[in-house]
Amino acid sequence: MGGNLRYLWALLSITFKSVSSQRGAILLRGIFAFMNHLIYFPVWYVMFSFTPSIGGWTLQHAFLGYGISIACWGIVVLTMFGLRTLPQQIDNGELDSYLTLPKPVLLSAALSSSRNSGLGELLVGIGFITFAGFKYHIDMTFIPLILVMGSIVFASGILFFASFGFWLRQFYASAEEIYFNFNLMSSRPAPIFTGIFKIITLTIVPIGFMTHIPIEFIMTHQFKFLAFAMVGTVAYAIFAIAFFYHGLKYYESGNRFGVRG
Repeated sequence: MGGNLRYLWALLSITFKSVSSQRGAILLRGIFAFMNHLIYFPVWYVMFSFTPSIGGWTLQHAFLGYGISIACWGIVVLTMFGLRTLPQQIDNGELDSYLTLPKPVLLSAALSSSRNSGLGELLVGIGFITFAGFKYHIDMTFIPLILVMGSIVFASGILFFASFGFWLRQFYASAEEIYFNFNLMSSRPAPIFTGIFKIITLTIVPIGFMTHIPIEFIMTHQFKFLAFAMVGTVAYAIFAIAFFYHGLKYYESGNRFGVRG
């Protein structure tokens, strides 16, 4: 366990050193990311001026939801971009090299690459959250924990859907669409998801644990919501990891389409 943690820290250190060496590019990307997301400000103000509340979801909920979803996207892209390329790694037989290492295959594959654009998204997300906190006097004490939990949920979602690449060839493009919509749904008002869609947001695509329930906790200060989100986060992460290793066994057996690579 200790060796795996040191390995994890070593990989993350390499990522952070790479990011710190490209400050100019990161600043430029951050500016463009901010301009890209800034368009939502007038849209939300106009929408909520006509409809102040959507099932109890107000403008401050919108700022928080969008900020958390973008920040989590940034964290995952910055530190675990390898999860998004997992279908490509499977198609190209790149997991073979990880199987020969004494370290966990998933850890090696997930942290095999990163994108410094993630830092720009992270900063924009934090900016949205900070703006909401100051403008609406929201307690930000648990925001770091919520961002960690949200990132775990999002990373687990990517891992789960990317793992279908063990059985589906050239799944990368389809998986990218799923990741994007996963994150997009997490920034949408919780009340619009009802019936079967509500069940989906708590199971297969658990965006409820990423934004909706944590925001409910921030607004109500009822720890039952935080506890529910934590349990859901851990459960989904375990499920996604188990599904990945189930696919990895299929990959190791050589049965994937008869030929690997």
